[in-house]
Amino acid sequence: MVSSNDHEVLRVRAEETLAETVEEMPGRSRGVYTSVLLAGRQRWRLLLHRRQPAPAGRCDAVIVGPGGVFAVNVVDELPGEAQLRRLRAQAEQMFTGVKIGPNGNEFVRETVELVFVLPPGRYTGADGRFVVCTDATVRSLLSRKPVMPARLAGALAEHTARRNSDYRAVPRVEPEQAPAESDGLLDVESLRTDHLTGALRKPFPTWLSFLDPDQLALVTRNHNGPARIVGPAGSGKTVLALHRMAHRARRSTGPLLFTTLVKNLPPCQESAFARLLPTVGRAEFTNLHSWAQDFLAERGIHRKMELRRTETAFNRAWAKVGRSSPLTNAAPDPRYWREEIDRVIKGRGLPPTEAGFDAYDGLDRRGRRVALRTSQRVHVWNLYVEYERIRTERQCYDGNDVITAALDELRTNPLPRPYAMVVVDEMQDMTLQGVRLVHALTGDEPNSLLFVGDRQQQIYAGGWRFIDADINIVGRSEKLTKNYRNRHAILKLAASLDGACPVDDIDTPDRHSLDLTDAALPDGYAEQITCTSAELPDHLRRQLDRIVAEGISLSDTAVITITNAEAEAVLRTLREWGIAAQELVDYRCADTDSGVKVGTVYRAKGLDFRAVIHPFTQPTPPPRTDAEQERYDLLMRQQFVAVTRARDYVWLGIVRD
Repeated sequence: MVSSNDHEVLRVRAEETLAETVEEMPGRSRGVYTSVLLAGRQRWRLLLHRRQPAPAGRCDAVIVGPGGVFAVNVVDELPGEAQLRRLRAQAEQMFTGVKIGPNGNEFVRETVELVFVLPPGRYTGADGRFVVCTDATVRSLLSRKPVMPARLAGALAEHTARRNSDYRAVPRVEPEQAPAESDGLLDVESLRTDHLTGALRKPFPTWLSFLDPDQLALVTRNHNGPARIVGPAGSGKTVLALHRMAHRARRSTGPLLFTTLVKNLPPCQESAFARLLPTVGRAEFTNLHSWAQDFLAERGIHRKMELRRTETAFNRAWAKVGRSSPLTNAAPDPRYWREEIDRVIKGRGLPPTEAGFDAYDGLDRRGRRVALRTSQRVHVWNLYVEYERIRTERQCYDGNDVITAALDELRTNPLPRPYAMVVVDEMQDMTLQGVRLVHALTGDEPNSLLFVGDRQQQIYAGGWRFIDADINIVGRSEKLTKNYRNRHAILKLAASLDGACPVDDIDTPDRHSLDLTDAALPDGYAEQITCTSAELPDHLRRQLDRIVAEGISLSDTAVITITNAEAEAVLRTLREWGIAAQELVDYRCADTDSGVKVGTVYRAKGLDFRAVIHPFTQPTPPPRTDAEQERYDLLMRQQFVAVTRARDYVWLGIVRD
């Protein structure tokens, strides 16, 4: 702890250090930089322009540390738009092409934040394009959550000072008894190795400061309409999408939306985005059904999803017109026909009318293996009409009703203030109506709508093309290939699974697959065994013990199942053993989350963990019909998605009784 006398000594030393670095400096600026030196002396570096204040179009100072990079300007009032653009361009130019990250990755220059320090009492609100603070609050910048290791931040600061002669690195101010750290540029190869090893022990926000050069080029690429990012599991699609969203936020004033089908994924991405751009209060992270319900409620239209009641409505419809129909010959499992209604008919917005049937009768049912003649489609339609009759009579709504109602309302009464950008994650699991809805939020405005996904990871039935939603992505589809999530052993196991077979991209001639040659991370642990359900608990306990022995926290471990019943059984077992557990539905990627994460693959979509345990019940007998083969293929993709959630360690237990 520093005494008041020691603090005064450090303050004097800081002022002397500033005077030695830049001879002439306004007194107010000296006070601001002294505050920064004292608050961040151990982990932050300060670079000053050799002239204070700096010439027009140049930032006065740069602060570099674990919490990011700040281009600081000590001003009496905020600049105009033209000056703001010049300052941002100069700040980003200083960090262009800096390759000191792991595997030769570049620092993302767009993450540099403009900061304007105003005199006390003159604070004005900002819109997220820049940070506004006062002389007294500037040190709060140094309390940002880390986005890079301190050692890497130090190297970034030194590298920047060496290649920009106008900026001088201010030596650290330390107590006399403390050994001074070297101000030299750290060995880059050692730095990359240390950063890579350390980053793997933390959630993916650690990677938010550096990107692969190919990815980095996509952050600022200009698209004159809706665009798409595809790539296999672990290729950094979502990280890149968040960077593009932050880039857009710094250059616009409209609201931003990150949405997906999964309910618990948006809060995790919101946490990551908060590290990229903590000052933006106009970014909304929510799943699409929640957005639609809230939007409708604001318009005085109440459409609350009631899945259990609508499931009952379908079961009654199936009992009345489906069970005794020829549909049971094509697929006796009523789930197949529920999916047909949800994903193919209602998911495409087809109304229960004669015109709706005509459209269904001529429809290419993408993603469905069972061929249906017109006579069979008549029976499907009868089931659909009966389901709608019962559902309407009971006044309950399914997910498609909510999405379609929001789309109809939006088309009739557009938003008074359109979104500056909408990011759609896990797009492959959306229905066509969902895709139409997000398109209605932005239209074809440049750089405003971004789809992210991988059809190889599709875990819901059906399919669609962008052209079906009147969206043209020709020339605006980007593909990532390098895997930064999974270690080599995990990728090798994942690539051997049936669910890893290449998937055709129905919008382009490309194929999507996992490629071992693009694995960035070596080693790892992956094991696949076969056991009985009675043996499973013992295997689960041994794996948890081994994970702890490997130095992996149980808080960064997940048990991922296929069904809710399997997840509930695992939760009961862990609690009987006295092991802390958290349901994935409640997981928010927060510091307060603790215990082994347990949930279905539907809840694990888009997430990753250091260790994953995946008990998988092998379907028996082998598929014999098209309907069974379609369900088997879907199940194998779910298994593939579960395994690829692991970063360092995965155990796949095939349960056969």
